Amino acid sequence: ASFMVSQTEPNRLDNVSAGSTEWKGLLTDYWERFSKYCTDASQWDVRKVERMLEEKFLPILFPDLDTDSRVCPSCSEGTLRFKVSRYGEGYFIGCDRHPKCKYIARTLSDEDDENETSEETPKSFEPRLLGVKPDTNEKVFLKQGPYGYYIQVGEDRKGASQKRAPISEVKDINSITIEDAIELLQYPKVLGKHPDDEHPVLMTHSKAGFSIRHRRS
Repeated sequence: ASFMVSQTEPNRLDNVSAGSTEWKGLLTDYWERFSKYCTDASQWDVRKVERMLEEKFLPILFPDLDTDSRVCPSCSEGTLRFKVSRYGEGYFIGCDRHPKCKYIARTLSDEDDENETSEETPKSFEPRLLGVKPDTNEKVFLKQGPYGYYIQVGEDRKGASQKRAPISEVKDINSITIEDAIELLQYPKVLGKHPDDEHPVLMTHSKAGFSIRHRRS
């Protein structure tokens, strides 16, 4: 961001390297500016930010829907909205009547704008039964959506949100096994609590791979 590296920043860093500028002063100045921007950002209401982003990126978030056609297909009462998920580990399109309606249309990751692999997927793909989860005896399917392949637990049921997991790029989609699916369904994993604020530290998985998340970072 521009507040982090200004036009004069390289010169100041060169001066530190040359010994003509004291590094602690430069670091203090940087931290004060950085901290101020973080504090300002934390004051924003998350719901207002969601609405701003939704309005700005409406054609991308809802490419196949008209503005007046975002009625929740599950409850027929709510409206599909762009929302930040719990702990800020990701984003999704879902019904605004949550938690009364748990419908989720699609899950988004930070890398969802990199759709090169999904564009190469076949236009027609029949859902494939991989097996069952040993602990619940539920069926596990390999399915294809508009943004790539994913794992789903259970059959599609009206009014219910099924557990899903995205699949990273693979050379042969037919090589996916029930063991692979069960492994992917374990995410996000709680690794522990952050020592500074006791909020959970998560390991998440998206189409682009694995990442560590803490709160909204």
